[in-house]
Amino acid sequence: MPTNSIYYENMLTRLAGAAIYSPDLPDETAESTLRALWLTAAGDTCSAQEAMKRQLPTLNPEQQSALNALVEERLGNTPLANLTGRVNFLGLELLYEPGVLAPRPETEILGYAASEIINRIERQSGTVLGIDMGCGCGNLSCALAARHRSLRLMSIDITESCVAMTRRNVAFLNLGERVTVYQGDMFAPLGDLDIRVNVDFIVSNPPYIPSNKLQSNLSHLLDHEPREAFDGGVYGFAVHQRLIRESLGLLKPGGYLLFEFGLGQERQIDALFRRAKGYSPVEYKTDEGGNPRVAVSCKV
Repeated sequence: MPTNSIYYENMLTRLAGAAIYSPDLPDETAESTLRALWLTAAGDTCSAQEAMKRQLPTLNPEQQSALNALVEERLGNTPLANLTGRVNFLGLELLYEPGVLAPRPETEILGYAASEIINRIERQSGTVLGIDMGCGCGNLSCALAARHRSLRLMSIDITESCVAMTRRNVAFLNLGERVTVYQGDMFAPLGDLDIRVNVDFIVSNPPYIPSNKLQSNLSHLLDHEPREAFDGGVYGFAVHQRLIRESLGLLKPGGYLLFEFGLGQERQIDALFRRAKGYSPVEYKTDEGGNPRVAVSCKV
């Protein structure tokens, strides 16, 4: 705790009593929130996860004033990532700006599954060619490229803000030699590249919330993040359907397709794979509650 400890305790009490914490972001507690905002006010911006590892400096009056303003904004329900400009994914600190999807913990299940597949391919061939479809802020692309030096990754998103954010993170982490970012609809930006039936894996976190839920009980998700990141069409898997079908033309035989999907959607996902033909039986990765959240299959 910093030397101005009474001030710290007062701020912590205010944050602890606020109904601003989401089960989607379990690392954001009153304490981690205050620490992240404290460090941001001191000019040492970081995520809630990273803030728990760092020493807190003593704030001067000007920095205390900055912290007061940040706390007021957070109490007004401005997301923490919007205030700090940082998010953490698989232990990697990333830049963040409003207008793109902030990574959720369940997407780390997808990240770990992709990393396992890359390890498997590395042992067989040494180099790995992959695609991150719908790269968002670049969290999957950057985390995988930072972990695997043999990986060459093409990251694609349809929205300009996501492409810009991913490019910023690629530059921030010096991953430009391994990650190339494209803008466009699905695989269209790769049309001129000679990569057909040559890709080792395709990873994606597509939108999977049915449109009507975004107009009713989940409408709060659109307060600070774009509809494109959540809206999966009428039933919630319109993008999954295209992804499964269109990936067949890019994956090499034995290449992997893996993606995240919503709670309770596994039956529909299984049906989409069977209908597309050309894939092995689906393997599912589960969350801590045993719920299937990630589908993994191979092109046969």
